[in-house]
Amino acid sequence: MHDISLDGSYNARGIGHRRRPWLVRSAGLDALTSGGERSLRDVGVDLVIDLREESEQAGRTHTIPVRSVPLYGAAPPSSGTLESVYAGLVRDRGSRLTAAVIAIAEHPGTAVVHCTAGKDRTGLVVALARLAAGDARAEVVADYAVSGETVRPQREAIAAAQLSGVTLSAAARAASERLHLDSPAEALESALDIVDELGGVAQYLRTHGATSGHVAALADRADAHAAIATGSVA
Repeated sequence: MHDISLDGSYNARGIGHRRRPWLVRSAGLDALTSGGERSLRDVGVDLVIDLREESEQAGRTHTIPVRSVPLYGAAPPSSGTLESVYAGLVRDRGSRLTAAVIAIAEHPGTAVVHCTAGKDRTGLVVALARLAAGDARAEVVADYAVSGETVRPQREAIAAAQLSGVTLSAAARAASERLHLDSPAEALESALDIVDELGGVAQYLRTHGATSGHVAALADRADAHAAIATGSVA
């Protein structure tokens, strides 16, 4: 993984080769500037996969084609623990998580996946896609954990405002702040443990609508982009 500086967004990283990643992740892109759009296009991005609900979306400033794949089917939770939110997504919204992974697999170019902060919904979808592509779990979890370092300074005031009108115990408030701002490795590990209980990543994706071809396409995409980026194929 490598950081990508985006004017108008944050928490952006490329997966794979620095000059030609096979997948990119980021926070929301509605306010992306022309320079930020150019930065994405320069690394090959030609599709945006937006995991947010319609109610979260604002007018977009960029011209990259967008495929909307909302995950929750309702407003995102404002309180609770990361582990419980992730467990709910994995157990109850598997078809939507898989639809997002399929969108990555079926796109012939490089997609950028985002939600609002680019850590929770994006973290799960990117983790599933990367594991299906053959990336090591430790690398996937390490990539996820980086988000907290970037998200907290960007969204601390926003989280405080969202929680200001909610009556919570001290423990519940701390858990909710963690939900909004942090990406501890153990949170993603807990979600991936559930996926393993359900048969592993490939079986999980097939159960929820992916084909073996989709799973194979992810590995082929990662391999092909690595070969092109390193110049080992014409």
